[in-house]
Amino acid sequence: MGSIGIARAASLEGLGQSDSQRLILDTKSLLNLNGFASADPFAIQVGKIWYLFFEMFMAGSPNAVIAVAESSDLVSWEVLAIALCEAHHLSYPFVFEHNGDYYMMPESKGARAINLYRACDFPCRWRRVGTVLRGRYMDASIVNYRNRLWLFSGWGSYSLRIFHSLSPLGPWTPHLMPLARIYSKRSARPGGKPVLVGDKLIRFAQDNTKFYGHQLRAMQVSCLNRIWYSEKPYSPEPILNPSGAGWNGSGMHHLDLHQLNDGQLLAFVDGCS
Repeated sequence: MGSIGIARAASLEGLGQSDSQRLILDTKSLLNLNGFASADPFAIQVGKIWYLFFEMFMAGSPNAVIAVAESSDLVSWEVLAIALCEAHHLSYPFVFEHNGDYYMMPESKGARAINLYRACDFPCRWRRVGTVLRGRYMDASIVNYRNRLWLFSGWGSYSLRIFHSLSPLGPWTPHLMPLARIYSKRSARPGGKPVLVGDKLIRFAQDNTKFYGHQLRAMQVSCLNRIWYSEKPYSPEPILNPSGAGWNGSGMHHLDLHQLNDGQLLAFVDGCS
């Protein structure tokens, strides 16, 4: 079963320590929405409230939906509602704010498209406002790096593509390199949004070498411009890996990172028992 936890540490390496991690949403948390498992958490803070969007699997349905929970203290969480439901499977609900509006860009590989939604009543009601890209894209998210926006997305099963734009609403121009990473189960498919940690741009990548959802690696971007892209492992060891017991005993494959005012790193992670 899939669950969602939170981790807090002074460094990326510290997020992987079991004493830094705490379960916040389990199967019981989802019962009021007929859910039984969760994954792919993305959080956004609005005022003093944290809103957590995540993929939720529902009993009797072949497709997952996007649900939302809230917390004022990062300790107690209330699952509010199903925020988004489509005829196809939804996951990886990357959420962001732009010019006072809130947008969500979930994975919709079943529709062979990256669709964009705007909140018409945040956080529980969303309306589709356009299509970002069409094709076999998965797990797409955006980062602002050196005065340009970069969209990273999985392509097919285990390759990586990059696009750039001056607005999160597009249009998006393909990077000159058709594939930034060619087929790799170890470090191509995104496992959370890229982030700046200090002066380093870090990209999180699923390591599915052993099996899907096994563990997560951090890749440090060494060059990113409209012509060239390169990266190297941030650390030789995974940033997240299974604990061997409990809610994250058999796998961890996603991390949504936030930097707090006190210098600590806050991460929303998923785990499989």
